[in-house]
Amino acid sequence: MDSSGSMCHGTRALLTIVVAALLATVRGQNPCAQAGVECGAAEHHQLAVAHRWRGTGPAVRRAWRRPRKCPSETNFANIEELWPEEHFRGPYSGPQSYFVRVPPHFLGHHANFSSCRRRVYIDVGARMFDSKEGMLSTLKLYPHLVDFDEFYAFEAVAGFYKLPAQAKLERRLRALGMSASRAASFTRRHFFFQAFIGARSDPSTSPPTIGFSDFLRTTLALQPADAVVVKMDVEGYEYDIVSSLLTDGTHELIDEMMIEVHYGHPRMMRQFNWCREPKPGWQFWCSYTLQNATSMYESLRRAGVYAHHWP
Repeated sequence: MDSSGSMCHGTRALLTIVVAALLATVRGQNPCAQAGVECGAAEHHQLAVAHRWRGTGPAVRRAWRRPRKCPSETNFANIEELWPEEHFRGPYSGPQSYFVRVPPHFLGHHANFSSCRRRVYIDVGARMFDSKEGMLSTLKLYPHLVDFDEFYAFEAVAGFYKLPAQAKLERRLRALGMSASRAASFTRRHFFFQAFIGARSDPSTSPPTIGFSDFLRTTLALQPADAVVVKMDVEGYEYDIVSSLLTDGTHELIDEMMIEVHYGHPRMMRQFNWCREPKPGWQFWCSYTLQNATSMYESLRRAGVYAHHWP
C-alpha cells in the first residue's frame, strides 16, 4: 500500500475512534472505555463525579439551603434565568450576549456589601491580571468589587500572573473607580498563589493543589458575616469542587459565584473543537453533559449561592 493509502486508512481509523467517543459522550457512556482513549486516575475520578451529578435530585438540593447573614438582602428574584438552550455560552455580541445579559444581575447591584465584616474576592484560574479574562477586566465588568478589602488570585502556570508596576497599577485601578488610597494599598490587600484549586488538598501535585473548602474555612477563616465573591475557571474540576462545597457546607461562606462550565455538548464540540482527540490527555470533562452543567448551577442557587455562568 502506498503512503496515500496508508494515510487514508489511518484517517478512517481515527475518524472511527472520534465518532465512537463522541457518541459515547452524547449517550452518557464512559469515554475512557472507548478504543484509543487512555484515562488515568484523575479522569476516572471525574467520571465518578459526573455520575453523582446525574443522580442528584431536587429533594437533596433543598436540604442544602441555609440562612445567610451578610448581605442580608440577597433576593434570588433578581438573578437572571439560566439559559441552557444556549449551553451557557450564547451569542458573542448583541443584547443576548453574556456581557449584556448577565452583569446587570450581579449581586452588588441590589445587595449592600458595606455592612459585611470582610469583603473578599477570589479569582480561581486568574490567567493574566490585565488580560480579557483577568482580574482587572472583572473589576471593570463588576465595579462593586473595587471597594472590596481582600483580593486572592490562583493560577497554576508559572510566570503567567503578575501585577503591573505600582504607578501603572494605581492608574488603572483609579480609572475603574477605586479611591486613590485604596489603589495605593492594593498590593498589600492582594495575594497570589501559584497552585491548583481542587476539591481537596494534595501537596504532591506540581504545583500543589489547595482544597477550596480548606482555603475558605481554614486559611481565610471566613464567616457567614463576610461577603465572598468567587470567579472560577478550573477546566472541568468545577463539578468536583462544587460537589465538595455543597457536601461539607462550605458553600454557606460564599455569597456569589461566577463559574465557567465545561462539558461535552455536541455544539461545543463543533464550535470549540472540544473532545475531538481520543488519546492520552483526553479532556476528562467530556464525560459531563449539559444536564450536569445545569444541575450544578441549580444546586448552588438552591443552596443559597448566587451563581452565574462565566463566558
